Amino acid sequence: MQLLKYTVLRLGIFLVVFLGLWWGLKWPIFVAALVGLVIAFAVSYLFFNNLRLRANQDVGKAFNKTTASKSEKQLADEAAEDSYDESQRRPQDPTA
Repeated sequence: MQLLKYTVLRLGIFLVVFLGLWWGLKWPIFVAALVGLVIAFAVSYLFFNNLRLRANQDVGKAFNKTTASKSEKQLADEAAEDSYDESQRRPQDPTA
């Protein structure tokens, strides 16, 4: 949920700056977009650091759930597949 809040906040900052420069000051669209991106990044990084960190933790938890729900057998199978794959990738000795 924190990721959604952080994304909406950054998008809102970007749109306010972008539309203000593009419509209000008649800047070229690409320049207004670039300035909007930079300002949205800087403002969110400097002033909403705690929200950014919480969003980062939410994403980390979401990715950790996928590996934590695997059984021991699945993890052992993956380890066997990885070791087989690594043995196949090793350069073969042409003199043998």
